[in-house]
Amino acid sequence: MKKLIHRDIQYTLTNIEPDLWSWSFEINGKVRQGTTRVRLGLLAERRVRSIIDREIRRAESSET
Repeated sequence: MKKLIHRDIQYTLTNIEPDLWSWSFEINGKVRQGTTRVRLGLLAERRVRSIIDREIRRAESSET
């Protein structure tokens, strides 16, 4: 299990089986988790970072 940080959001990324990665993070007390199917760990990190970016945009738009 890797603990990583993107835009001050800590997230975890775990290789469950070949080509399957589990991820989770928390924004504003709301935990998001899921899986992604990619071969490389760097691609899994990239996908989770894009999900985090999307959730940050959602959180910012709902505040205003």
